[in-house]
This record gives sequence, C-alpha cells and structure tokens, in this order.
Amino acid sequence: MNVKLLTDTDAKPVLLNLIQTCDDIYIAVAWAGRNSVVDTLILHKGKLRNVVIGTHMYQTNPLVLRQLMPISEAKCMPPDGRLFHPKVYLFKTGVRVSALVGSHNLTASAFDGDNIEASTLVEGDAKENVLRNLLLYVKKAWDGAETIDEDFLFPYEKQYEANKAKRKLLTTFNRIKKPGAGAKNPSPFEITWAAFTHKVGQDSALTGRLRVLDGAATIFRSKPSFAQMSREERQAIAGTYRVTEKALGNLPWRYFGSMLGHGDFQNLVNETPRWLSNALDSIPLSGEIQRRDYDSFVQLFQRAFKDKAHKGQVATASRLLAMKRPDVFVCISSANRIGLCNAFGVARTTLSLTNYWEQIVVPIQLSPWWRQDRPSTRLGRSIWDNRAALLDCIYYDPSSKPSAKK
Repeated sequence: MNVKLLTDTDAKPVLLNLIQTCDDIYIAVAWAGRNSVVDTLILHKGKLRNVVIGTHMYQTNPLVLRQLMPISEAKCMPPDGRLFHPKVYLFKTGVRVSALVGSHNLTASAFDGDNIEASTLVEGDAKENVLRNLLLYVKKAWDGAETIDEDFLFPYEKQYEANKAKRKLLTTFNRIKKPGAGAKNPSPFEITWAAFTHKVGQDSALTGRLRVLDGAATIFRSKPSFAQMSREERQAIAGTYRVTEKALGNLPWRYFGSMLGHGDFQNLVNETPRWLSNALDSIPLSGEIQRRDYDSFVQLFQRAFKDKAHKGQVATASRLLAMKRPDVFVCISSANRIGLCNAFGVARTTLSLTNYWEQIVVPIQLSPWWRQDRPSTRLGRSIWDNRAALLDCIYYDPSSKPSAKK
C-alpha cells in the first residue's frame, strides 16, 4: 500500500488524472461547488457509481446539484439532521483502488488554493481492509441519501439564496475592543435585555425620546427619501432646529444630538439636501443592513461636502442614520462620545465615519441585549425597535460636553 500527503492544490491534478484513467468512481463529500474537478466528473459520468453530496449549512452550490440531477448514481444529504461532513474520493481500476481522504471538499476553494488543505492519498489492492471499509462507507452513505430532484432542489435553492449573507458573515472576523478601564457604565457586551430595559427606563427623558423616534419613523414611512421631505421635516431628522424655531409636532428633536453647530451640514439640510438624500437612500428602511450599504452611505455622504469648508463627520452622519434606523445606529454626540467610546474600548479621538461600522455598529450587534427576540409588551417592543439609538439613554453625560468643562 502506498500513502502520500497532498496539500492545497496538490490534490487537483491527482484527482483529474484519476477521474480520466479509472474505471469506477465513488465519492462522499460534505460540500460541492462549481469547478474543473466537477466538470471533469460530469464528462466521465459513466464511471460514477455512488456519489453523495452534503448540503448542510447551505454550502453546496445548487447549480452543481442540477448538473448531477440526471445522474441516478448521484444523491444528496439534506441540510438537516446530523452534519454530513466526510471528504472521501475512491477511484477503482481493476483490483486497484486509489483513495483520497482528508479535508478537500468538492469545491473550487479546496482545489484552487483559497483554502489550506491536507489530504492523504492511499493506493493499494481493493481487498486491503482500509480501502474495502472506505468503499463500504461510501455505499452505506449512498443508501441513506436522498434523490436529487425538483422536490428537493426547489426549497434548497430558495434557502441557499436566503442564506448567502449569513455564509459571508461566517468568513468575517471583527476585532472588537475590550471595554475601557474605569468606564462609568458597564460594557454593552455585559448587559442583558432585562438590564438594558432597566437602564433605559431610568432615563427621565425616555418618553420624549420615544416620541422623537416614533415621529422620525412616521416621516420616513410617508416620505422614504430625505429630499422628498419638507424643510421642517429635514431639520427634525437632522437635529438642526434652532432654539427659537418651533419644532415640528412640538417634539424635542434636539434629543439624540443637536447638530445646530455644524454650519455646512445645516446648510445642506436646509438648501441642497440631494446628496444627503442619496446617501440615506443607501440604507434600507427595513430588513438587514449590510456593510456595503453603509460604505455606499459614507461615500455619498462625504461627497455631499465636496468644496465645503467643514466636512461631514461621524456625529452628523450618525444622527441621520439613527433617525432612519434606530434599531442599528446610535448617534455620536458630544455628550455621549466619551461614554460610548469607553464602553466599546474605542479611543474617542480616533472614532470616525470610516471606522464607526467596525467599532460601534458591529459590537452593538454582538451584544446580548441587541440580539434579544422582540418582546410582546407595547413598551418592550418600542424600546426594542429603537434599541441601538437608545444607548444614548445609558451613556449620555452632559458634563462630558466640551462647553460643560469650561
């Protein structure tokens, strides 16, 4: 018996040669994707005897299953029940068998160098115990597998597409920071839903805050685009009302950060809101917000300040974001910046529009209170729907404003 280690792309030429030169092929793998090895197997489909493809976690491309569907020797394992996770390839020629066993799935990532792989090539007589047992293993898996047909593919394709974003998240590692030492309030990572609602409820301004957020939601439902809103509505959303101006609906729109001191921003809100509107249009009014949505917002938001003396910063941007999607974004203001940054382990002098997503939004979504299921009580639902923006209730400290220290 011959044994050889194959790493990364070493396996691909070996498999291609074995497919072309063998008599019979037996395969049991966890996942499959479109690649040249699959294409070669299809060309030599007459050699396929027992082929089993797993679909757990929706990693297998349904297009490959469609390629295999006309071949009765190919079956699949449905994406429920025990995780089907083998990587076994057997090639029989006469009385000789070559077996590749290890980490290589039937995917381009495995064979073309994207992954770090290690598999063992074992070659010998078909009567060898290990080779005979491997063959029996694949046959047993095939006996318990499911026919690839439209009844399977229709629901699988729908759920494969629905889970694309989740699969991408599994390849992302966010290097969130530990909370700063000596923070007045606990880290968001340590706050349960019960503790969160208790702390939020201690804010004497909670009723007014919820009225503001409800008012913003009403505006966005009737006029989803910022440019469609009246000047008074844009001022309300942007937090640029002057003290002497009568606030829309008599609501305290200065909550969640007053942006009155940002002159160029105020002018854009009042006179030329098109670019700000284009930026906010990148953020969906409901459903999941992706990083690409935020990146598009940042690009267009910064473009709005082209040729302006003062550029758009995280405070003004996050005010707009928090009003449109208070379940995801919190406004960074002079009164909560220190508290929030300490709680998230972020240096307040380095927090910016470009890193706000990684340093604030992602940690928020990893916190237990944010991941809580939506409550059944009316107040609980209202707090949950606005939970990210309501962090301001916990970390707001008017004494931390620069003007308060003079």
